[in-house]
This record gives sequence, C-alpha cells and structure tokens, in this order.
Amino acid sequence: MKHNFFATIFTFLVVISGLISSNSFAQGFEDELLPITEEGSSKATSQVEAQREIQGKLISGVARSQVIEIIGEKRYQKNRTMVENRIVREAAKFIPFVQPGDIQKQPDGTWKMKVDLKLSVGSLRKMVIDTGLLSDADTPVTVMPMITFTDRMKAVSYRWWMGDSQDEVRKPLVEWSRALENQLHRELMKQGFHLLLPLEGTVSNQLPQPFRVDRASSQDLKMIGDYLGISMVVRGDVRVKDSRELPGAWQIQVKLEVIPVQGGRTVAEISRTLETDSGPAAIVVKKKLEKESGDLARDLSTQVFEAWTRGTLAATTLKLAVKGNLTPKQLGEFRTQLLKSKAMRDIKAIRERLFEPGQVTYEIDYAASPEDFREKLKSLELSTFHEKFVQEAGADGLSTPFTLEVKPKGV
Repeated sequence: MKHNFFATIFTFLVVISGLISSNSFAQGFEDELLPITEEGSSKATSQVEAQREIQGKLISGVARSQVIEIIGEKRYQKNRTMVENRIVREAAKFIPFVQPGDIQKQPDGTWKMKVDLKLSVGSLRKMVIDTGLLSDADTPVTVMPMITFTDRMKAVSYRWWMGDSQDEVRKPLVEWSRALENQLHRELMKQGFHLLLPLEGTVSNQLPQPFRVDRASSQDLKMIGDYLGISMVVRGDVRVKDSRELPGAWQIQVKLEVIPVQGGRTVAEISRTLETDSGPAAIVVKKKLEKESGDLARDLSTQVFEAWTRGTLAATTLKLAVKGNLTPKQLGEFRTQLLKSKAMRDIKAIRERLFEPGQVTYEIDYAASPEDFREKLKSLELSTFHEKFVQEAGADGLSTPFTLEVKPKGV
C-alpha cells in the first residue's frame, strides 16, 4: 500500500547507459592521494618472504581501515565478506603507490619494515559505491526536494508538495525548479544518493493534508520520512527579484540545506546570489540556473557525501557530562583520547556545549544507540585518566546527559 502510494507521487529519474558514462561518473570524485606510512613485522625465515608478507599485510590493513573509516565498524561487520573480497583484495585499484623501506632483522629473529603508501580517496569511494555498500537498509540514500521558488516581482511562488498549480503564471517557476532539481539529481547520483523528482502534473495533490506544510518542522520531516520512505530532504528557497547591478536584469538568491529526516540537523548547506543578463525573467533566470546549478549541486552533494563518510547522517546527538577538576590542557587530552579510543569508533564528532565549575558538557554525534554508548562508557579505559561512569536516574544521553567522572592518573 505504501509503495503504491509512493509510486503515484514520485518517480526515479531513470539513468540509462550513456547518460552518465563511466568517465563522467569518475569525475564526480576528487582525485586526492592520501599519503600513509605503516610499519609491520614478520616471523618468516627468509628476507624475501618477510618483505612480501609485511607488504601484503600492510596494504590489506590500510585498505580495510580506510573502508571502515568510510562505512563504519557496524556496516563493515555486516558486510565483511563483501569488503574483503571486492575491495581489500582489489587494493591495487586505489593504492597506486607502494614504496617499501629497508627491512631489518630483529634480535629475536623476526623482521621489521616500513612501507610508504599513497591511497586514492576518490577511487576508493567509487568502489564503495559500486559494491553497494551505500545502499544497505541502514544507509540514507533517498532525498526529496522541498524547495520553494518565488518570483518576488509577480508575488507568486511554486511549491510542488503544496499542490501549487502549474498554470501560465507559474510555468517559468516550474521550469526553474526542473533546472535546479535535475542538476541536484545528477550530482547526488554521482555520490551514490538518489534525488526523487516530482512527476509531471499536479499529483502532489494526492499528498495527505498534514504533509502540505510550507515550512516542515523536524517532526513533520520525520513523519514524511516514515510515510514515504524518504531519508533526507533538500529544503530551501530560490527567490528572484530585480537586480540592483544591471537594469532589466534579475538577482537570484539561492539558499538550500540538506536535513536527515531522523536527525533533524542540517548536514549540508549552500547560499549563493546570482546575477542574470538583461532580459525576460522566464528566459534569463532559467538560463542562469542551467549554467550555475551544476556547481551549486556539486557543492551540496559533496557536503552530503562527506557527512556520510563521517557517519553524521545517521548519527544520534548525545550529551556527556564530564565531572572533574581538569585544566584546559587536560580537557583537550581527554577529548583526544576519547576520539582515538577503539571502543569509541562510533563517535563521529564532539563539541563542548556547556562549561560549569568542575564539569563540562559535551555534545556527541554517535553512530549507534544511546544504550551502546552508555555500555561503552562503563568499560572505557583511557591511558592517562581514571574514569568512572555515574549511573544517574533518568539519564538517557538525550534529554539528560550521561555522566563520567574523570581524574588524571598520578593525582
């Protein structure tokens, strides 16, 4: 029932072979080479065998850890076989440079060697997408546009989800929306996401009345996401008015943000002011949007992908109160050790939110459940601190922070 309803409202833009060639797809990824140096050891009896073993293990280890950085530990464990067979074993496709150092025999008979690598971030990202690791059920892949287009001179707006008519007055605004949304679709596709495009006509009138809101709240977005299977929304405004720079020309103000429907926090945003040539708004505004929308969409989609690689799209924002008489330097060291802790790999971002005497409250983007975070805190071990989790009634990490007592070792 849900899928039938969904199909009457939206359609995927079908991308046939040749519309986006493999070359153009690859151009969507930045060709960034990440230098990495690793050291390994071997118990092999011969030097040649030891060199081969160390180099192979280090390359596999780097490939594996970089994939985990992108998709997270939980998704790696779920797709371990696919990652190992289709990415780690094909590491040569995204690690184009390998320079082994001098191998050294140790007093105990083992061998040690350092290896310098350069990893192509763009090629690895493409492989992650090609293997379908962006498309599992936990990954936000569907995006819905909710962009208001306004001609301020004619005092008319077009919002497809509100059921606004596509009459002659709004016809230019409809064309402007297609120019921008088609580019958003193309750029998000390159990063592994899908922008759902409204169908022709006024089928949006079939949307239930509660969803026809001019400016959807976080709760509205969650309801829409649950009902239609949407993971993110591109929300914003495109406003056209007289240009102050050139007589007969137009100024286009573009403000867009991407919001995961479950989190409600902005993960990507752009704001641009564009100036058209002189001419009828219906023509020159469309021409300007067709010219500039590619860059706008590329910027926004790149931010979305980077947010995904950091794990912040599906992350839950939690609160952690750290109690202890710590100096600013000690607080910085605590934060660094917390982020580097293997037990806390699901922490994607941490921010200080409140300073009080003897206590600092942090806001943490965590890519697992609050319950998981609480259990990890109970068994947390940091190298230069003593930690004690304080079980407080009603503390859920959301409305009420979890509490951790922290004291430097040796004090």
